[in-house]
Amino acid sequence: MGVELKIVRELATVCVTAGELAAIESLIKGELNKSAFIEQFDKVAGAIGECYDVTAASIQPWLNITSETEFCEKFDSTYAEFKATYLSITNRPRVTSEEAYLGYMLLREYKETQTAYPLLKLTFVRLDEFIDKWITNDAWLAMTIENLVKMLYRFLTEVAEHKQKDPTDAFAIYQALMVAMRPYYGLLENHWKLVAEPA
Repeated sequence: MGVELKIVRELATVCVTAGELAAIESLIKGELNKSAFIEQFDKVAGAIGECYDVTAASIQPWLNITSETEFCEKFDSTYAEFKATYLSITNRPRVTSEEAYLGYMLLREYKETQTAYPLLKLTFVRLDEFIDKWITNDAWLAMTIENLVKMLYRFLTEVAEHKQKDPTDAFAIYQALMVAMRPYYGLLENHWKLVAEPA
């Protein structure tokens, strides 16, 4: 073991980005009501939101296993399914990040982004920094999710091996990580729902 803290750290990072995007969206939609601009913004936010979909889909099945009985009955089949799909999952955030960036370049062409109104001006600077740091350049959001999914797979592989020897101890190890992840998943879900709601 030993990857648990890294998994939680990566999940916390994803949550922070979801919170930032939700805050930016709230400010923009609170000040602007131009339908064409909001529609384009929603395309950008929706593409980024798909990164959060991937994160949630990777974690939720594991959080649903809450008792040792469920662990003994469901872990092996859930693990086999995750093992068969996790590599294809890790690429999706990069693809959706590219879509978000292309949508963002179109958004920057709208005159609303060139406003002198202080609150919106600061919000667009904040959005620029978010896109620059997390979506383009090194694609930190995609890389964070990729690391999270890969480390989760590594952890689950070790749990699967331990389960063959001692299911009770394996469940204790497994449950400790689930307890640590649950509050962050709740935050992610809340922020992600805010971003996913239509204007």
